[in-house]
Amino acid sequence: MSKISLKVGVLVVHGDKLLLIKERHAKNKEYCWNIIKGTFNSKKDKDIFMTVHREALEEAGIKMSIKSFLDVMIKNREDHHTTVQLNLIANLVSKKFKLPSRKKQLKEDEDICEIKFFTKNELKKMGKGDFITERAFVATREWLKGKKSNISLLKFFQ
Repeated sequence: MSKISLKVGVLVVHGDKLLLIKERHAKNKEYCWNIIKGTFNSKKDKDIFMTVHREALEEAGIKMSIKSFLDVMIKNREDHHTTVQLNLIANLVSKKFKLPSRKKQLKEDEDICEIKFFTKNELKKMGKGDFITERAFVATREWLKGKKSNISLLKFFQ
């Protein structure tokens, strides 16, 4: 039997810069760059948009405004687990961001050591190995290319 997880990623933009978080990879224990993302939880979230806002507050202490839909990524694992990740683009609303306290991170099973804005030129110089997953790298590249889709395509997930 197949199991499906729904994840939501958000590429938070301020002007022409992209916000990334540096977090510890669960398997290799190295810190790598990532977009803000998390798993939809029907007990906490009424829809995927609530998931995005919750994760942005938990991982970076920010408020943002969802602007557009970037893409959908699907990953099938050998153990019949499928992950569907919806990636959105958002504008930063609060001008400040902050690293969550260690206590909060432990509660949410997070290990984030840095939050930083990157220019497009800086992002272009980064490779797959700088990112925690290939999905985060690809999403960043799609944003650099200017890819976006109409947010109304996500009405199914409300």
